[in-house]
Amino acid sequence: MNELLQWVSAVASGTDATFKRKAAELLPSLRGGPAAHNRAMWAFGSLAHCEFGQAAGGGWRVVPPVLAAGDPATSATAVLCGARSDALLERLASAAAGRMFTLPQRGAPDLVRVETASAGEMISLAREVGIPVQWNAALAVLAAYRVPSPASFPETALPSGGWKVSRFSRSRMDWTASTLAEAGCAQRGLFRFSSDYGTRHIVRHAGISRDAPPAVAKFWVLGRRQRAMRLDLSKGIASFPITVRPPGLIDRALVVCSGTLPSVAERHLVYSGVTAPVAAAVSAALRNIGEGAK
Repeated sequence: MNELLQWVSAVASGTDATFKRKAAELLPSLRGGPAAHNRAMWAFGSLAHCEFGQAAGGGWRVVPPVLAAGDPATSATAVLCGARSDALLERLASAAAGRMFTLPQRGAPDLVRVETASAGEMISLAREVGIPVQWNAALAVLAAYRVPSPASFPETALPSGGWKVSRFSRSRMDWTASTLAEAGCAQRGLFRFSSDYGTRHIVRHAGISRDAPPAVAKFWVLGRRQRAMRLDLSKGIASFPITVRPPGLIDRALVVCSGTLPSVAERHLVYSGVTAPVAAAVSAALRNIGEGAK
């Protein structure tokens, strides 16, 4: 992943096809697992290294480098997000003088973390290197999140014939077997249609079928009183069932708290470094998604 991040940093932007080809060239294939470009898109998007899709004009673009930090009143630790080059890393290491730490991550580029004695020292270091500090980075990411409504996604016809149909269960927070007839009669619900040619996710809202991203639609189904997120703030941990990964910028905000991708334990995604203000903001964002599906 380090080599792929170096490449996107040098190229700056491109089409989905160019990213897919380069990811396949540089990353090993996983038998029975996600394709190389899908793994890289998730890692780079969650870690705030790249934007994809609509946020990048339909392709991909690298994010300018930034030191993503927490509350300056309580923390003087930051992680490097966005573009990086050997020259940038050398400047940062020289300016940090033993306060920069590089840690390998599975399935992601190395974590680069900077620790200083005070917020003022972090600001001075960032100025010397020539990159900005984003204080309260996780909260800043969440502030940019705009809650979508079902009506913002296009209407579509239900597929017919040859599809395996599943329905997302609110009580189980997992997929359960369903039928095309059930999908056609449902006033509300999220359905997955799978075949040898691909997978489609369609939400039924007020009896209308719409193509929708499953990560968002699952929280429509769960509603404003969702109970997917579990917190242990004494350990700085927030976790979600592996079937209910938080959508887009919410996932990114949780990842930016520590600069590491979530670990997997007991079929849950476990995010670390989460503070009470971030947990409260995430909870509010998820609640607002549920409200938007009324």
